[in-house]
Amino acid sequence: MAAEPELGLFRAKIANVRPLVNMLKTISFRPRARCVINPDGLVFTVEESQCLVAQAYLRSELFTTFAYDLQLAEYYRNQEQAGFEAEDSQGGETGDVTQVVLPLDNLIECLTLFYGPSGASSSGSLSGAHSTTSMLNSGQPGDLRGATTAVIGFNGPGTDFELMLEERGIISMCRLSTFVPEPPVDLKFSHYPTTQQLIIRSEWLRDAFNELDPTSESVSIYIASTEPHFRISTIGESGITDMTYSNSERILDSFFCNEDQENQYKLSLILKCKQALAMSDKTKIRINQRGFLSFQFMIPTAADVSFVNFVFAPLVSADEPVADATARVVM
Repeated sequence: MAAEPELGLFRAKIANVRPLVNMLKTISFRPRARCVINPDGLVFTVEESQCLVAQAYLRSELFTTFAYDLQLAEYYRNQEQAGFEAEDSQGGETGDVTQVVLPLDNLIECLTLFYGPSGASSSGSLSGAHSTTSMLNSGQPGDLRGATTAVIGFNGPGTDFELMLEERGIISMCRLSTFVPEPPVDLKFSHYPTTQQLIIRSEWLRDAFNELDPTSESVSIYIASTEPHFRISTIGESGITDMTYSNSERILDSFFCNEDQENQYKLSLILKCKQALAMSDKTKIRINQRGFLSFQFMIPTAADVSFVNFVFAPLVSADEPVADATARVVM
């Protein structure tokens, strides 16, 4: 019988991998992701062009068991700091968290081994991952459609990220290579006051996204204290497309605006959140004083509501003065 990952720095078990896979797929537009492990759960982060940061929050309640050894984490941090005394510890572990970079595409491929596009066979090789499969019971059907359970573990810097998957008596062990994280992109959204905030039912926002002109390079978002309170628009080959929404209880759960503001964002980046939007019930939209945009998608799971957060830098004209060098997209 295959052994579960040893109890080291981190170990967790989930009864059904599908909610985990669904959350990871919402940010799978990059091949690698930074994984932050802390006592409250896992946070997976991907970045694009230094002007988009997407994070999937997986609370510990999503797992049937969740163990993170704070003492061992502190030991590894002290070892790392002793080896790099002359350097600033940017991007390393801070406080009670551990950070590691994982191949996100391989992680999703491992988790979907039993039911993915090629999941009829559980013994297929995975690029970038080591996998072994054993049969606990003979005569298992080839069509595996039950719930896949998983145990995941990480024993510390320099070790593999380990997964043990089990479905209907078939067990597969996977090991993923890990990488040292680089300093993260900080769009400094929280460094400036939030001037506009609303919570919209995602069905309305999905309708708006479906109407966006794909030939447009940018999308404009306007939020104001007077009607139209919320407007999304594009200008493309088909002309101007406007979707406007009033501050109605049927559409918006909450609305706050202390400064009328219109900002433009790169459409190709905005569209990367469509999968998270499709899974969500509600979306919180925030814009700060400098025009940086945050979409927080509230995604229901069996355990609780999970969150996926996207932060976008605004577009600025080439001749427009920029107050600082923090990531902004130049038109």
